[in-house]
Amino acid sequence: MAKAAKKTPAKPESKAAAPAKGAKAAQSAGADPALDALAQGLAALQAKDWAKAVERFEEAVRESDRPEVRDRARQYLTASRQKAAEGEGEKPAKGAEVDPYLLAVYEKNRGNLKEALEISRKGGRDQKDERFAYLAASLHAIEGRWDEATQALNKAIELSPKNRIHAFHDPDLADLRKNRDLRPLFGLS
Repeated sequence: MAKAAKKTPAKPESKAAAPAKGAKAAQSAGADPALDALAQGLAALQAKDWAKAVERFEEAVRESDRPEVRDRARQYLTASRQKAAEGEGEKPAKGAEVDPYLLAVYEKNRGNLKEALEISRKGGRDQKDERFAYLAASLHAIEGRWDEATQALNKAIELSPKNRIHAFHDPDLADLRKNRDLRPLFGLS
């Protein structure tokens, strides 16, 4: 019995020590400074702390070796810089000009479809730039405006035939693909 008593206390101590070492090793092995910076930037963005968001997204862009993290951080960085400039009553710096297309996509992803459509239409962008025409088609389709979606998609395909391929796979345009009259628009017979 004395042997059992000695082993019982020893096991919990070794079990308690093992997870601490394992957790520490997992933390240091799995820690990604770029992801941490991206997460902190998103938290700052939610808190409307634009300056901190800009700082954290810039760090994520610098630190990341993964293109998807870098690209996402750049998108949020652009929007954060614009918000920071608006908050300070200044125009964005020359090198920090906001790409209206990214801003429109940002608004779409936020669920602000009306604002995204306004940005896409401003100055006739949706008639001159295939990206804006395609985005307008997507926005119209999401809101169930099939005629407008069809017109915008026709324009997007006219401006760049590759949009036919994108439309074929786009879940936003799935309901349009189901319409027999519109199947040729997607390259379907």
